[in-house]
Amino acid sequence: MNIKIKSFKDFALLVLKGLAVGIAMLIPGISGGTLSLMLGIYEDTIESVAGIRKHFKDSILFLIPLAIGALLGYLALVKLVSLGLTYIPIPTITLFVGFIIGGLPSICRNVKGAKFNVPNVLCFVIAFILAAGLGVLSQNLGLSVKIEDVNVWSYILILVGGILAAFALVVPGISGSAVLLALGLYELVVIVSIPNVIKFNFANYLPITLVFALGALIGLFCITKLMKFLLKNHTIPTFFAIIGFIIGSIFSVYYNHEVISKGYYDVLTNNPWQYALMFGMLVIGIVIALLLDKLVNKSDKEKEELTNEAR
Repeated sequence: MNIKIKSFKDFALLVLKGLAVGIAMLIPGISGGTLSLMLGIYEDTIESVAGIRKHFKDSILFLIPLAIGALLGYLALVKLVSLGLTYIPIPTITLFVGFIIGGLPSICRNVKGAKFNVPNVLCFVIAFILAAGLGVLSQNLGLSVKIEDVNVWSYILILVGGILAAFALVVPGISGSAVLLALGLYELVVIVSIPNVIKFNFANYLPITLVFALGALIGLFCITKLMKFLLKNHTIPTFFAIIGFIIGSIFSVYYNHEVISKGYYDVLTNNPWQYALMFGMLVIGIVIALLLDKLVNKSDKEKEELTNEAR
């Protein structure tokens, strides 16, 4: 591991980075993995989880401030996102799409100069189809679970949602919340159940949160080991697949059963002024993501220059 917690400053800095990742986890379209990559904590996060038995103390010291920050970031924005999806749903989703588009250049740099050969293109196409297909699948199967309709099959879907959300948290470019939105679980899990459990309102909400958490833990330990292997041994094809997931997820965020069944497009049609708001949200999302990327790149260059001077 590169990052060692040696002082309160290190701890506080990691909490702040966790805060950003927590916000990313909440907002469909922003990838927690991508933000971790941009903030320079991605590899250490992977190593902390995948190699927790190997260096237990260092892993725990790294993960605790990260988890604290992530929880604080989630709590800070959950109500705001809920209001956005209630009154201006499509513009809110478009803001998320702006984050996706603005984050693309930072991911594409990882395949700069790479050949567009058959394996790379195939990885891109398969990932694109899988990501876009999530939305189509959710609409065709009617995937949208409400608290009053939860049954055994719902819990299986919630478990799978937890696994996929953890996959998305670790894989750069894939938004866990966007996956949950496509599966019709976003409002049930992220907006309703988890906040109620945090407020100690356990009735009906605790089983949902626990099943989701179980799925997330299973997914987290599986995908960290897989990503560690893929990024080490098949870096370029892996990033081609990540880019495919990113672009395909744009379709799924706009077209899924939860978005269609809740009448989000009816709200847009009945309020024409929201079309202008959509465009504004798209621009804001792209600009924020590009500025964040620029700031992180500047920080990385400064660190590299300091390292070179030290040598």
